[in-house]
Amino acid sequence: MQQLKISRAMLTNYLKIAWRNLRKNKVFSLVNIAGLTLSMICSMLIFLWIMDERSYDDFLPGADRAYRLVQHQDLENGSYFKSSASPAPMPAYLKENFSGIEEFTRVRPDGSKHMFSYEEVKLYENATYVDSTFFSVFPFPMVAGNAATALNEPNSVVLTKTTAEKYFGKEDPVGKTLLYDGREAYKVTGVLADLPSNTHFKFNILLPFRNLYIKNWGMDWGNNFYYGYFRLAPNADVAGLSARIGEYAKKNDDIADIFFLQAVKDIHLHSALDIDLYGSSTERAPYVRVFWIVGILIVFIACINFMNLSTARSEKRAKEIGLRKTIGANRGSIVGQLLMESVLFALLAYVLALCALYLILPSFNRVVDKQLVLGPQQWPILLAFLGGAVAIGLLAGSYPALVLSSFQPIRVLKGTFNPAKGGAYFRRTLVVVQFAVTVILILGTLVVYQQFRYFMNKNLGYAKDQLVYMPRQGDISKHANAFRQELMQHPGIAGVTTSSDIPTYTVHNWGGMSWEGAPKDNNVQLYCYTTGFDFVETMGFTVKEGRSFSVQHPADSFNYMLNEAAVKLIGLKDPVGKQFSVWDNKGTIIGVLKDFNFKSLHQRIEPLVIRINPNWDNYYFVRLKGGDTEASLKLIERTWNKYNPGYPFAYHFVNNDYANLYESEKRMGVIFNWFSAFALFIACLGLFGLVSFLAEKKSREIGIRKVHGASVANILLLLSSEYMRLLLLAFCISLPLGSYLLRNWLSGFAFHVGMTWWLYVLPGAAVMLVALLTVSGQVLKAARQNPVKSLKAD
Repeated sequence: MQQLKISRAMLTNYLKIAWRNLRKNKVFSLVNIAGLTLSMICSMLIFLWIMDERSYDDFLPGADRAYRLVQHQDLENGSYFKSSASPAPMPAYLKENFSGIEEFTRVRPDGSKHMFSYEEVKLYENATYVDSTFFSVFPFPMVAGNAATALNEPNSVVLTKTTAEKYFGKEDPVGKTLLYDGREAYKVTGVLADLPSNTHFKFNILLPFRNLYIKNWGMDWGNNFYYGYFRLAPNADVAGLSARIGEYAKKNDDIADIFFLQAVKDIHLHSALDIDLYGSSTERAPYVRVFWIVGILIVFIACINFMNLSTARSEKRAKEIGLRKTIGANRGSIVGQLLMESVLFALLAYVLALCALYLILPSFNRVVDKQLVLGPQQWPILLAFLGGAVAIGLLAGSYPALVLSSFQPIRVLKGTFNPAKGGAYFRRTLVVVQFAVTVILILGTLVVYQQFRYFMNKNLGYAKDQLVYMPRQGDISKHANAFRQELMQHPGIAGVTTSSDIPTYTVHNWGGMSWEGAPKDNNVQLYCYTTGFDFVETMGFTVKEGRSFSVQHPADSFNYMLNEAAVKLIGLKDPVGKQFSVWDNKGTIIGVLKDFNFKSLHQRIEPLVIRINPNWDNYYFVRLKGGDTEASLKLIERTWNKYNPGYPFAYHFVNNDYANLYESEKRMGVIFNWFSAFALFIACLGLFGLVSFLAEKKSREIGIRKVHGASVANILLLLSSEYMRLLLLAFCISLPLGSYLLRNWLSGFAFHVGMTWWLYVLPGAAVMLVALLTVSGQVLKAARQNPVKSLKAD
């Protein structure tokens, strides 16, 4: 009991001394705690974001047994094609013939929006077709209806909660009827809870996959427009099963591709496919790695600050420690006291960071478009930071504790103790590392910003601005000529056309290609647009060879245009006038288009063929001349309502869709901006503390120099020159390392900016300027102090 009382007394004493030192050294304490608090806030936000990115599709029961089919096709010219699409009959065949597969389901997003209506509510929606076994593979929670039977009937429909409320308000939707395109009636048989943000699925309306069989779309092995998912047996050999599927695909004459299994949990981070469930996909893992590094670096910068200021402040306490040792304090008690103080400072920073996190998180969610929360699932991160705070405190306190507790007290009292040499060298090293990291973060911010600007301003090969599109639904097709002619009479309209695809969302990829000189067993697949006659002119494409489609040439209904990438892929020389066919639809190549970007700039420009087929066109495109855009849109709406009164007018701008493709880069840039600014601020906080310490330590020297005639400029040079040299060294170290990391990141884009000289100079110049201002403020304060005061105090 006596030992316990002593321990409690010692602990109380340590706390009192720590509080006394905190109040006595307000500047050092504030800088130390503020820097560590800010770094913890930034890093907690980053690691919460990373945790969410890594949790995609992991929330569903049995998620570790959910897999999908992915195909990889080697093309004729040595390039490749990757897709998660597969023939519709393939998943069912695999389930029946391969052990280890418990259940399968197929998913097919509708290629275009269709009108769903209930009474007066009419909305365009992208429905998704799924098998009745969908909820067996993906048990999304339902708020109404029975998941086991919800999609058994061909006229059934399942809605998400928010979608159901759009149509039915607060009424019970189960049993009510939705009309599809004003003709087909679907009975609501279930309502799903709204999908969380951390899933790769984006549906809000589910229809039975068997409807595609009714339409004869889902029975052909040659149709690669479907997405197969499986629930595997608990002890299934995934690698072996994937290999057997690949071998089966190689031997099957109907399948020209290599197939393998991909874990559903890996889809979000590790998919970079030409065709995916919702268009092309981009691998997210590099972003996670980048932000993981940023989070670690910010904590690292704050740790360096904490250690630097702790070691600097410890030299001022040498006399205090000497007196305590003289009156009988042993080394263990001194080490314990110094470590306790350091740990308490770190824990105080942790508590402040945790409080701030609760306040900041809603705003951060709006910036990153996520639903991050601080619940039980996030406790491991918070506990890790708690452990990290203790470790930082122990690490930062260990150096001064071991050094100060080891010296002879008589040396301090005589004034012969000077631990500055080793400590100063240590601090200089930490300052260099700290600012090198800061320069790399700022360089990264500039590169991300430049890449985003490049995306927004790149010439895509067509004019994306002033281009409006709308779903081609209802009776508008019956009045196509009248609709077009009436619009073209308006001075604000430059062109009207139709197309099967949107330049920012191209999904149709076909096989069955043949051309003059083509090998009989070729496996070429090309993206394919079906369009109206005025498509090339309305979009603003450039014809490199031949001519574009024209109503003056009726045979053009059977002819083709190819882009440069397609001509290169199939190896045609002088392609204009050569025979070409798709699925035995024979025609002639009448023109070659200059390559244009019809997908994200993450991907290369793909081979494309264009043909005329109004029956396949899903969208109307209208080119505006500019000027009074609002008046032009109202004219289009009036004309639409005149010829298509049963369908609401809903339009989109292509340039807005294009900008949405790069929301990830935009958000990444915003996050980088803020965190780089915080890193620079934290580093300058540390520099501010170190210079304050140096100015205080050299106050007698400054006083003597001023008495002997030194000017303010002389003293400014004396105290700041060392730190400027350290910053210059940090700049030289950071440039090659930052260049290597960022060039590696840029290599993941098919189109990207170059690393120009000013990208290297600006971060270093910015850091030097901010650091110089930080140093100058403290040095000028010390230099202007009355020398009599400093000499008298000494």
